[in-house]
Amino acid sequence: MKYLIFDAGPIISLTMNGMLPIIEKLKGVFDGEFVLTPSVKREVVDRPMKIKKFKLEAMRVDDMIRRGVFKMSGDFVPDNKLDRETKRLLKVTNGILRTTDSGKKISIIHEGEASCLAFSKLCGAENVIVIDERTTRMLTEAPESLERMMEKKLHVPLDVELSLVEELKGIKFIRSAELLYVAFKKGLVGIGGEGELLDALLYGVKFKGCAISSKEIEQMKKLAR
Repeated sequence: MKYLIFDAGPIISLTMNGMLPIIEKLKGVFDGEFVLTPSVKREVVDRPMKIKKFKLEAMRVDDMIRRGVFKMSGDFVPDNKLDRETKRLLKVTNGILRTTDSGKKISIIHEGEASCLAFSKLCGAENVIVIDERTTRMLTEAPESLERMMEKKLHVPLDVELSLVEELKGIKFIRSAELLYVAFKKGLVGIGGEGELLDALLYGVKFKGCAISSKEIEQMKKLAR
Protein backbone atom coordinates (compact mmCIF):
# COMPACT_ATOMS: atom_id res chain seq x y z
CA MET A 1 0.00 0.00 0.00
CA LYS A 2 1.11 3.55 -0.78
CA TYR A 3 -0.36 6.78 0.54
CA LEU A 4 -0.59 10.38 -0.60
CA ILE A 5 -1.32 12.34 2.59
CA PHE A 6 -3.01 15.67 1.85
CA ASP A 7 -2.55 18.82 3.90
CA ALA A 8 -5.32 21.42 3.62
CA GLY A 9 -3.34 23.92 1.54
CA PRO A 10 -3.13 21.98 -1.74
CA ILE A 11 -6.82 21.07 -1.60
CA ILE A 12 -7.74 24.72 -1.08
CA SER A 13 -5.37 25.87 -3.81
CA LEU A 14 -6.68 23.36 -6.35
CA THR A 15 -10.28 24.17 -5.40
CA MET A 16 -9.72 27.92 -5.88
CA ASN A 17 -8.31 27.20 -9.35
CA GLY A 18 -11.20 24.93 -10.37
CA MET A 19 -8.83 21.96 -10.42
CA LEU A 20 -10.36 19.77 -7.69
CA PRO A 21 -11.55 17.18 -10.28
CA ILE A 22 -7.88 16.61 -11.16
CA ILE A 23 -7.42 14.92 -7.79
CA GLU A 24 -10.04 12.34 -8.70
CA LYS A 25 -8.40 11.71 -12.08
CA LEU A 26 -5.01 11.28 -10.43
CA LYS A 27 -6.54 8.85 -7.94
CA GLY A 28 -7.62 6.73 -10.89
CA VAL A 29 -4.00 6.21 -11.98
CA PHE A 30 -2.42 6.02 -8.51
CA ASP A 31 -1.66 2.62 -7.02
CA GLY A 32 -2.61 3.52 -3.46
CA GLU A 33 -4.83 5.74 -1.33
CA PHE A 34 -5.32 9.49 -0.93
CA VAL A 35 -5.60 10.21 2.79
CA LEU A 36 -7.03 13.01 4.94
CA THR A 37 -6.53 13.27 8.68
CA PRO A 38 -9.38 14.52 10.92
CA SER A 39 -7.48 17.78 11.49
CA VAL A 40 -7.23 18.42 7.75
CA LYS A 41 -10.89 17.49 7.23
CA ARG A 42 -11.85 20.12 9.79
CA GLU A 43 -9.97 22.71 7.71
CA VAL A 44 -11.38 21.76 4.30
CA VAL A 45 -14.86 20.48 5.17
CA ASP A 46 -16.16 21.02 8.70
CA ARG A 47 -15.26 24.69 9.21
CA PRO A 48 -15.91 25.99 5.67
CA MET A 49 -19.24 24.10 5.63
CA LYS A 50 -20.46 26.69 8.16
CA ILE A 51 -19.47 29.65 5.96
CA LYS A 52 -21.75 30.30 3.00
CA LYS A 53 -18.91 31.69 0.88
CA PHE A 54 -17.01 28.39 1.10
CA LYS A 55 -19.83 25.89 1.63
CA LEU A 56 -20.01 24.64 -1.97
CA GLU A 57 -16.29 23.83 -2.08
CA ALA A 58 -16.56 22.07 1.28
CA MET A 59 -19.46 19.98 -0.01
CA ARG A 60 -17.40 18.93 -3.02
CA VAL A 61 -14.55 17.70 -0.84
CA ASP A 62 -17.02 15.97 1.48
CA ASP A 63 -18.54 14.21 -1.54
CA MET A 64 -15.07 12.98 -2.52
CA ILE A 65 -14.66 11.53 0.96
CA ARG A 66 -18.04 9.78 0.80
CA ARG A 67 -17.17 8.29 -2.61
CA GLY A 68 -13.77 7.08 -1.42
CA VAL A 69 -11.59 9.37 -3.52
CA PHE A 70 -10.19 10.52 -0.20
CA LYS A 71 -9.94 7.98 2.62
CA MET A 72 -9.89 9.06 6.23
CA SER A 73 -6.72 8.25 8.14
CA GLY A 74 -8.77 6.33 10.72
CA ASP A 75 -9.25 3.58 8.13
CA PHE A 76 -5.54 2.80 8.50
CA VAL A 77 -4.34 4.25 11.84
CA PRO A 78 -6.60 4.54 14.92
CA ASP A 79 -7.66 8.15 15.53
CA ASN A 80 -6.59 8.11 19.17
CA LYS A 81 -3.12 6.89 18.23
CA LEU A 82 -2.82 9.55 15.52
CA ASP A 83 -4.02 12.24 17.93
CA ARG A 84 -1.37 11.34 20.51
CA GLU A 85 1.40 11.38 17.92
CA THR A 86 0.12 14.67 16.46
CA LYS A 87 0.25 16.35 19.87
CA ARG A 88 3.74 14.96 20.50
CA LEU A 89 5.04 16.19 17.15
CA LEU A 90 3.48 19.62 17.67
CA LYS A 91 5.42 19.91 20.91
CA VAL A 92 8.64 18.68 19.29
CA THR A 93 8.50 20.75 16.12
CA ASN A 94 7.41 23.94 17.83
CA GLY A 95 10.42 23.63 20.15
CA ILE A 96 13.03 23.35 17.41
CA LEU A 97 13.49 27.12 17.02
CA ARG A 98 13.98 29.39 20.04
CA THR A 99 14.99 33.00 20.43
CA THR A 100 18.66 33.32 21.35
CA ASP A 101 18.12 35.88 24.09
CA SER A 102 15.11 34.52 25.98
CA GLY A 103 14.81 30.93 24.76
CA LYS A 104 11.21 31.53 23.73
CA LYS A 105 9.83 28.78 21.51
CA ILE A 106 8.77 29.77 17.99
CA SER A 107 5.58 28.16 16.71
CA ILE A 108 6.23 27.03 13.14
CA ILE A 109 3.59 24.42 12.26
CA HIS A 110 -0.08 23.85 13.06
CA GLU A 111 -2.20 20.84 13.92
CA GLY A 112 -3.12 19.89 10.36
CA GLU A 113 0.49 19.78 9.23
CA ALA A 114 1.55 17.92 12.37
CA SER A 115 -1.18 15.33 11.79
CA CYS A 116 0.18 14.68 8.29
CA LEU A 117 3.65 14.14 9.74
CA ALA A 118 2.18 11.86 12.39
CA PHE A 119 0.34 9.71 9.85
CA SER A 120 3.48 9.51 7.72
CA LYS A 121 5.39 8.09 10.69
CA LEU A 122 2.64 5.72 11.86
CA CYS A 123 1.19 4.25 8.67
CA GLY A 124 4.03 1.77 8.13
CA ALA A 125 3.98 2.11 4.35
CA GLU A 126 5.49 4.14 1.54
CA ASN A 127 4.01 7.63 1.63
CA VAL A 128 4.37 11.22 0.46
CA ILE A 129 2.83 14.31 2.06
CA VAL A 130 1.17 16.78 -0.32
CA ILE A 131 1.85 20.19 1.21
CA ASP A 132 2.26 23.65 -0.30
CA GLU A 133 3.54 25.46 2.79
CA ARG A 134 7.30 25.98 2.78
CA THR A 135 7.98 25.88 6.53
CA THR A 136 7.10 22.22 7.15
CA ARG A 137 9.20 21.06 4.22
CA MET A 138 12.18 23.13 5.34
CA LEU A 139 11.78 21.83 8.87
CA THR A 140 12.63 18.32 7.73
CA GLU A 141 14.79 19.04 4.68
CA ALA A 142 16.77 22.18 5.59
CA PRO A 143 16.28 23.24 9.23
CA GLU A 144 19.27 25.57 9.22
CA SER A 145 17.85 27.39 6.19
CA LEU A 146 14.55 27.60 8.05
CA GLU A 147 16.39 29.21 10.97
CA ARG A 148 17.83 31.89 8.69
CA MET A 149 14.49 32.49 6.99
CA MET A 150 12.65 32.89 10.30
CA GLU A 151 15.37 35.21 11.65
CA LYS A 152 14.78 37.53 8.69
CA LYS A 153 11.02 37.29 9.11
CA LEU A 154 10.98 37.90 12.87
CA HIS A 155 14.04 40.19 13.05
CA VAL A 156 15.43 38.33 16.05
CA PRO A 157 18.40 35.92 16.38
CA LEU A 158 17.33 32.29 16.74
CA ASP A 159 18.88 28.99 17.75
CA VAL A 160 17.93 25.67 16.15
CA GLU A 161 17.90 22.37 18.02
CA LEU A 162 18.93 20.01 15.24
CA SER A 163 18.65 16.89 17.40
CA LEU A 164 14.87 17.35 17.47
CA VAL A 165 14.71 17.15 13.67
CA GLU A 166 16.38 13.75 13.38
CA GLU A 167 13.19 11.71 13.69
CA LEU A 168 11.58 13.67 10.83
CA LYS A 169 14.32 12.99 8.31
CA GLY A 170 13.27 10.91 5.33
CA ILE A 171 9.70 12.19 5.17
CA LYS A 172 8.88 12.99 1.54
CA PHE A 173 6.87 15.94 0.23
CA ILE A 174 5.34 17.18 -3.00
CA ARG A 175 3.32 20.31 -3.75
CA SER A 176 0.10 20.93 -5.65
CA ALA A 177 2.35 22.18 -8.47
CA GLU A 178 3.95 18.75 -8.83
CA LEU A 179 0.53 17.10 -8.81
CA LEU A 180 -0.59 19.33 -11.66
CA TYR A 181 2.64 18.65 -13.52
CA VAL A 182 1.98 14.90 -13.31
CA ALA A 183 -1.65 15.42 -14.38
CA PHE A 184 -0.46 17.51 -17.34
CA LYS A 185 2.08 14.89 -18.44
CA LYS A 186 -0.55 12.15 -18.22
CA GLY A 187 -3.08 14.18 -20.23
CA LEU A 188 -5.58 14.36 -17.38
CA VAL A 189 -6.27 18.10 -17.34
CA GLY A 190 -8.68 18.15 -20.29
CA ILE A 191 -8.09 21.78 -21.30
CA GLY A 192 -6.84 22.92 -24.69
CA GLY A 193 -3.99 25.30 -25.41
CA GLU A 194 -1.22 22.88 -24.50
CA GLY A 195 1.54 25.39 -25.18
CA GLU A 196 0.33 27.68 -22.39
CA LEU A 197 -1.54 25.17 -20.24
CA LEU A 198 1.29 24.10 -17.93
CA ASP A 199 2.29 27.73 -17.41
CA ALA A 200 -1.29 28.60 -16.45
CA LEU A 201 -1.62 25.61 -14.12
CA LEU A 202 1.61 26.25 -12.23
CA TYR A 203 1.20 29.99 -11.88
CA GLY A 204 -2.43 29.43 -10.91
CA VAL A 205 -1.45 27.48 -7.79
CA LYS A 206 1.53 29.76 -7.10
CA PHE A 207 -0.80 32.73 -6.76
CA LYS A 208 -3.18 30.73 -4.56
CA GLY A 209 -0.61 29.77 -1.94
CA CYS A 210 1.75 27.12 -3.34
CA ALA A 211 5.33 27.96 -2.31
CA ILE A 212 7.00 27.64 -5.69
CA SER A 213 9.29 30.15 -7.35
CA SER A 214 9.04 31.42 -10.91
CA LYS A 215 12.46 29.86 -11.54
CA GLU A 216 11.15 26.44 -10.46
CA ILE A 217 8.13 26.86 -12.73
CA GLU A 218 10.32 27.66 -15.71
CA GLN A 219 12.45 24.58 -14.97
CA MET A 220 9.34 22.38 -14.82
CA LYS A 221 8.15 23.78 -18.14
CA LYS A 222 11.52 22.91 -19.73
CA LEU A 223 11.28 19.35 -18.37
CA ALA A 224 7.84 18.97 -19.94
CA ARG A 225 9.03 19.82 -23.45
